[in-house]
Amino acid sequence: MRPTAKALALAAMLLPGSAFAVGNMPQLNTQDMAPQLVWLAILFALLYLLMSAVAVPRISATLKARDDKISGDLAAAEKANEDARTAIETYNQRLVAARESARGLTREREEADATAATARLSQLSERIGAQIAEAEKRIGEQRANALTGLEQMANEVAESAYAKLVGKPADAGALNAKVTSAMKRSS
Repeated sequence: MRPTAKALALAAMLLPGSAFAVGNMPQLNTQDMAPQLVWLAILFALLYLLMSAVAVPRISATLKARDDKISGDLAAAEKANEDARTAIETYNQRLVAARESARGLTREREEADATAATARLSQLSERIGAQIAEAEKRIGEQRANALTGLEQMANEVAESAYAKLVGKPADAGALNAKVTSAMKRSS
């Protein structure tokens, strides 16, 4: 507070006509103290009775209701927590069962695929074996044809060379036998 405001408040208290003067405040008057104390005791007793009869029971009822609600909520939360644990356990069991089922299906599929692949491989092997056998047969035929043609050509060359070297035609049977034996030795 400012000094001027303090000075004005002090002057107002000390002025003879103000309510703060010594003679004008009944609670400071010593002759009126006894009735004031009696009224204080009566009002305190009434207030105590009113508080104990009305306010305190309402407050205690509110506190009891609050405690009951809190304990009920805690019980419900505990039950919900237990239900959640049960649900999680059930979920985990189903998850494990689903994984095992998936592994089983995967194994079955792998076995089926392996069986199908083996069957396909055996079919391919048979088909390729048949193709190889056919190719070897054709190669053998072509080789035989080539050797026959080579033998004929060798006979003709031998006859021609003999005729040019000796000046007369060669004996075809003897010359063919010699060319055939030479070709058998070289193959």
